[in-house]
Amino acid sequence: LAWNDALEAGIPPEYFVRQINQESGFNPDARGAAGEVGIAQFMPSTASGLGINPYDPVASLQGAARLMGNYYQAYGDYAKALAAYNAGSGTLQRVVDRCGWSWQSCLPAITQNYINVIMR
Repeated sequence: LAWNDALEAGIPPEYFVRQINQESGFNPDARGAAGEVGIAQFMPSTASGLGINPYDPVASLQGAARLMGNYYQAYGDYAKALAAYNAGSGTLQRVVDRCGWSWQSCLPAITQNYINVIMR
């Protein structure tokens, strides 16, 4: 499902599958320390804004793929799309504004690792 959802959203399916694996290990019942839930590890407010039930793995995969597709189009760079998903688009924008071309080195270490694991 994740592979097909990525193709429909116009994002690289191999990265999206790795992303979901990194987020939850494809566990639809996963819960994160910061309150993120489900297979795509959405914050409940993010899921609500997307109009999806974060506990529904099919809807969550589709929503995550659409969100990544939007980020990918907005930033033109999959690493930036991943940073926005992981750290938030506001954090990404502040880092890009502050650090320019070396933006990635200014991200929180957890987000740097997130990008490296998925885009290896």
